[in-house]
Amino acid sequence: MENLVTVEPLKEGLAGATRQTNVDVKAKIFEYSWWLRKEGYKLPTIKGKTAVIKRLSKLGADLLSPESVKETIARQDTWSEGSKAIASNAYSNFLQMLGLTWVRPRYKITPKLPFIPIEEELDALINACGKVTGAFLQGLKDTAADPGELARIKWVDINFEARTITLNYPVKGHNPRILAVSEQSLRRIGSLPRTSETVFRGLCGLSANYYKQRTRIAVKLSNPRLRKICFTTLRHWKATMEYHRTKDIIHVKQMLGHKAIQNTMVYINLEQALFKADNDKFHVKVAHNVDEACELIEAGFEYVTGAYVDGGKIFRKRK
Repeated sequence: MENLVTVEPLKEGLAGATRQTNVDVKAKIFEYSWWLRKEGYKLPTIKGKTAVIKRLSKLGADLLSPESVKETIARQDTWSEGSKAIASNAYSNFLQMLGLTWVRPRYKITPKLPFIPIEEELDALINACGKVTGAFLQGLKDTAADPGELARIKWVDINFEARTITLNYPVKGHNPRILAVSEQSLRRIGSLPRTSETVFRGLCGLSANYYKQRTRIAVKLSNPRLRKICFTTLRHWKATMEYHRTKDIIHVKQMLGHKAIQNTMVYINLEQALFKADNDKFHVKVAHNVDEACELIEAGFEYVTGAYVDGGKIFRKRK
């Protein structure tokens, strides 16, 4: 990558920066992508950061002048604070590659609570999608997996007898894990052609097909809320429902693969907001033998008594 850039020092007052003249921008961006890879960044992160730098260049930013990049980002009135923060992060890495520094602008990503649909909306969307997309959506609904994790599963990762899927390719620093799935998921996945060692053919193709189908289905069912359901929505829905069912935030953390429980705490707020009127209401059943107890446990009930009551034991499940 030698002799790609001819640079000259900036005037005094912009310490640590350089100005580009006759820059081969494409080559410099390629160098940035390769540098990110050498630094150990994951492929989706590399693609995202590289796309941001390309965008800044197309908007007229001089990539070798931090002040020019600051001005370009500041002029984007349609960008949110989060988008500007992401652009600043990507450019900080770019300068790190060049051995330069800058006074980073003060943009902050403000977290927002995710959209949580009702289960009937999810099921309607899943059932109306095509064979492959429907199987993928059902898997997301059952497992709360990150879309990038589920998209990379292989056939050997599926245990049809134990009804589990092993996520051996975690993303975003998640932990690998084994998660239970429904019979419906297994039927959908099992009906797919086994033309390669992976079950699905990558997240990009799945996303493109899904968004086309989602638009069509939202119009057909006259439900604009369906347009707000993306792949990660099913992860948020499952985590919220699982916390509502168990009230066990550690269990939800392990299911999601989070390494820090702070990332899981949002589902406590979501559950309280969605079920504030029903937090203490339960379905109650009595099991009089082992078979009945097993059936109730499989249906999501939990055991609540330590002694027999009228010849049986009491189980409950949140409404």
